[in-house]
Amino acid sequence: MVKIGIIDNYDVCCEIDTIEDSDWDYARNKYVLIRNGIIEYSTSSFDAPIMTDLGVMHGGNRDFPWQGLLIGPVNNKIYRVLDALYYRPLDAEDLKPLSIIARRDSADYIYVDEDLKEYVVTISVNFREGEAILSAHAKRPSIFLPILDIREAESGAQPSHRVHEERGVLIVGSNAAPIMLRINGFDFVKRLDLALEWVYKLDDGWRRLENGRVLFIKHVGKVQAPVALISEKGMLEIKVPLPGIRVKRVEFNVRYALRRLHSALKETSPNLSPQIINAILLRVDRLASFGVPLGPKLAPEAGSMWFRRVWTRDLLEGLRWNMLTYTEIFGSSAWFIDLVRYLILTAYRNNGLKVFVDVGDYVSDAFPQLINVVAMLYERTRERILLRESMKIMLEAYRRLRSPSGFSGCYLYDGLIVCDANSSWLDVFYPIDNVLWPTRLPLNWVGAVSPKDKFALVEVNSLFIECLCTLIEVLERIGEKPPKELYEFRSELLYGYRRWFLRDDALPPITIDPISGLRDYTRSSLGVVSVASLRGIIYDGKRLIALWDDIERLLVRRKMVKLDDGYEIFGILVRDVERRPYLGDLEYHGSVVWPRDTPYLIEVMKELGMEREIYGILINNLDHMVSEGAIGYVNELFSLPIGENPSPTKEYSSNPVPVKNYAQYWSHWCDPYIEYFCQKRNKRDFL
Repeated sequence: MVKIGIIDNYDVCCEIDTIEDSDWDYARNKYVLIRNGIIEYSTSSFDAPIMTDLGVMHGGNRDFPWQGLLIGPVNNKIYRVLDALYYRPLDAEDLKPLSIIARRDSADYIYVDEDLKEYVVTISVNFREGEAILSAHAKRPSIFLPILDIREAESGAQPSHRVHEERGVLIVGSNAAPIMLRINGFDFVKRLDLALEWVYKLDDGWRRLENGRVLFIKHVGKVQAPVALISEKGMLEIKVPLPGIRVKRVEFNVRYALRRLHSALKETSPNLSPQIINAILLRVDRLASFGVPLGPKLAPEAGSMWFRRVWTRDLLEGLRWNMLTYTEIFGSSAWFIDLVRYLILTAYRNNGLKVFVDVGDYVSDAFPQLINVVAMLYERTRERILLRESMKIMLEAYRRLRSPSGFSGCYLYDGLIVCDANSSWLDVFYPIDNVLWPTRLPLNWVGAVSPKDKFALVEVNSLFIECLCTLIEVLERIGEKPPKELYEFRSELLYGYRRWFLRDDALPPITIDPISGLRDYTRSSLGVVSVASLRGIIYDGKRLIALWDDIERLLVRRKMVKLDDGYEIFGILVRDVERRPYLGDLEYHGSVVWPRDTPYLIEVMKELGMEREIYGILINNLDHMVSEGAIGYVNELFSLPIGENPSPTKEYSSNPVPVKNYAQYWSHWCDPYIEYFCQKRNKRDFL
């Protein structure tokens, strides 16, 4: 049970039940996720009491060792601080969990005691200049139990904690992280020295097969609770000083934005049910939770847990499919312009863009997406400097692509952009005979090509063509003649695409080795991205109709749980390969669904006039967001419901199974909702 409510000040609240969902080995459990800048706190909605010398303490369960209190990135590190914060009232022994009411940055954990008296603990997170803060407030005198795990979240270290009191403040340090906690608000300290072995039943989201059953690989972690803290006022504040963090905050003015959006939804889509309207508002509200320091700027991170850093391609995909929301709903055009100009400057200085903007390996798909985003942003803001700077960097990219140095790991070869096979978002390697083989390349290419060769990737070539066409079109429209080099570049890539990729009645091959002529004709969402990017450039309505049968074979449907009860299209397979359950890296980009692909599918369907089907996709993705996983957020990917379900309990066991990270930025697209439900027919402008 999840109920979404909008209170008077336009805080969007979710009331979440406290029942575990054992379907597919607890893959559909509901999570509470509260976030603010570099700090996040998350638990299961399921209460997991523990026995102590002070009685039974309560708190939300943790299914991942990445839950609890996380802070980061701080100097590119992500720190786990608390496994959880537990509590109980001083004047009661027996608590029964009732529900949780979650907002973007706070949550009320609601219980009733043996006298049927309500006990509510509000946990909130805040990030301000120089410190991150977790606060707990109960309306009754309480015992708080901070379960400590202060370490680098990616280290797997077993920390030893140091605890001492200093002028009414508890100082907590660790040998596994250079951060310190300052805890206040308590009246008494009780030494417990409690050691726990916690079973994280979903661990990092990887799975295994056991006698045909599909099970998550569990992890047992050791955590510590050295002390309990008694607070007569029922409050506790945990501060983490971060003196090195200085970043300009961006105020999205979310409440005003949601008020306007609510009015627009009711005016332009009067037949929408209140629960669907509230779900759309929830999605837009939670988008505002993404944003961490990126150098001197603030930029959306890739997601929750291990994705708390800014990943370049995730950032640009998210900016593309949330541009309308940021500029027209949140009114944050200045921040958006400043951020993309920073990315252009970074690309210029670093000869391209890398996995973490200016750190890591070069990525091939991010730069053309950046130019797409900049050109589209100009269309909304009319900020001329965007065109000047994007034109300058595009000319520099063209020059370097033709040189031995390349640009962003890419080169021009025979009308194609060629690059490493793993340089786009299908980036996983798999060991084969002691050789790391990119999972993007077909296994029957082993021995025919080297994994270190350069390949033409369909989405990279398509994004380059799209950004060139868009940039040239915008320049021509404002009466500014584009440099001839841009026309040459566009012509060269159009020739290469038509020669190597274009097929009359099928999706394009996704990978080409131009030396041997090998083509991978696997049906894929990558081909759909290509077609969507080049609609109106290479793919007209006639071609789209001809290849729809190919796309339809990739579609995955899902039965709705909360917002409706029918089956609708949910998403699209990454690759049409052998149907197998997601277990790990080998299946990561196989017969699985990534919501990051869905906006491209919607664009193709728009061209084909499939309004009813688009509605189904939009509502179905909202339905996932409010019925499973981190409520209000969208999962990284979904496995097909294949293999033996160890605990089939629901009529929706045949739905795609959420796996891996439960809150992903590039899955959290909002613009398709605004465009479908809030814009006047035949007009671009948001009401």
